[in-house]
Amino acid sequence: MAKKKWLTVGSVFLLFLSLPAAEWQRETAARILEESGYPQLVESLQRQFPELGRDEQAAVSLIIGYCQSRAGNPQAELFWMNKYLGEFRADDVKLGFLPASARQKIQRFRQSWRKDFPVLWELAPVPEQAEVAFFDPPKELRLRLQASLPCDFQLLARDGAPLARGVLGQDVETVSFPLAPDFFRVASHHFRLLLTLRSAPEKTVEKYFTLELEYVHPPEVLFDPLTAEVRLEGREVQPESRSETRVISQRTRFDKELFKKTVLKELLVGAGFFVVNATLFTSTIDNPDTSLFAKSALFGTRRAFTLAGIAFGLSALRRVPKLFKRERVVEEAVHDLPEAREANEALRRDLEVAARQVRVRLALKAL
Repeated sequence: MAKKKWLTVGSVFLLFLSLPAAEWQRETAARILEESGYPQLVESLQRQFPELGRDEQAAVSLIIGYCQSRAGNPQAELFWMNKYLGEFRADDVKLGFLPASARQKIQRFRQSWRKDFPVLWELAPVPEQAEVAFFDPPKELRLRLQASLPCDFQLLARDGAPLARGVLGQDVETVSFPLAPDFFRVASHHFRLLLTLRSAPEKTVEKYFTLELEYVHPPEVLFDPLTAEVRLEGREVQPESRSETRVISQRTRFDKELFKKTVLKELLVGAGFFVVNATLFTSTIDNPDTSLFAKSALFGTRRAFTLAGIAFGLSALRRVPKLFKRERVVEEAVHDLPEAREANEALRRDLEVAARQVRVRLALKAL
């Protein structure tokens, strides 16, 4: 019986060993010892990556990071190792399908990254601040931070202003910093996080992330976060009173001051031209001692003076209608509109309710 049991276990083991390896595993095992073929291997693994399971993706991330390191591509190496250490939390992946020499090199490469590169395993607002009331916001923001290695941290605003500092480890830490009064009126905030290894103070890693704000409210509520204005669709404040103007009496008034400044002034000027024309010029022309040359000159001047007098007289006559002004005595009555007042009171109550429904969802996104 015992012999039969061992035969069964052995059969299962042999069957397991005989299962075909995945295509990416066979390709990796065939090419991993030839560094000249790493670009083609990386391209193939990246193409298959989205279709793999989580455990396979973790292994592929580590293998691609190793290949990029050997190929001298530090940015690509950082990208894939950050994915492996952060997204997959440095999972202990199975590499038994690789040749022993390549497997040992990749494991040493993995250990060096795990020892020297701190990764944020958690970066998020505390659960009770994942969604807050816009018009009753918290005075400080609290974040949950967790790192893969013990390290000192500094949290900085986009402009470099220090917000918080402390120590992180493999346990979740809550970090808080004060918020400006208008913090929730801006939909996006940028931050910088400096992680310094406690075991190697000379090594500092920079992490950048943004805090994205999503404003949530009922569909009938119109909300502008920049001005903090809340309105209801199709409803506006109505005038609560109406003014009515009534004419009581009318009269026509003669404007004496305007008459003196305009009509009388022009009449006097025109009369002056006629007086000079009738006295000085006429007497000079009728004088027998005046020469014919002088008389001919005076005739032209007398005609000009006559025309000037007529022009000033006509100008004065044209201004006469403007001297008579109609004046009205009016009375303005104000009528209250009780229906509008009731509608406005209902609108104010509904706006208060709508303001309490305006919420802000917070989401942190690493860059």
